[in-house]
Amino acid sequence: MLTETYLKEHFVDAYFIDNERQNIEILATNEDKTKVFPTIIPFDENNDMFRSLKTVMSVDELHERTYQKKKEERILFEEQLKRIAKKDGTLMSSDTKQKDFFPTVVKAIVNNPDNEDDLFALKLALFEVDEIRDSENTELKSAIRKGKTKAEVLLNALKIILA
Repeated sequence: MLTETYLKEHFVDAYFIDNERQNIEILATNEDKTKVFPTIIPFDENNDMFRSLKTVMSVDELHERTYQKKKEERILFEEQLKRIAKKDGTLMSSDTKQKDFFPTVVKAIVNNPDNEDDLFALKLALFEVDEIRDSENTELKSAIRKGKTKAEVLLNALKIILA
């Protein structure tokens, strides 16, 4: 059990672990401070361990630490996604030269031209382009939405851009 005395010597960190902010994970070291162990407690003023936690960390600090931890986790998550995407070839690194970029784009358009997932992603990306999104040419915009292949969708998008 985490007591006030124990936490004063062994407290490492604490933060909420759920969106409702009803449960707290406390990290504390063992007696010889060689390992860190987690303890989950409820956010409850009547809980002895919560009262002990409040002697080393205020509720405001607990909320701030939770915010910071979520921010740190988000950054790590995004970095991991980027590493995976670069490894899979779905994201080009900043040092990739344009001569490598365009063949990849062409292959993405030509290979598997009616892949529904790719087609959907292409349509979404095209409607984020200002000239297409803001175009008053409803006929071509409809043709983009109804397009069955990547080439057909791109052809109609280019007609809007070149108009």
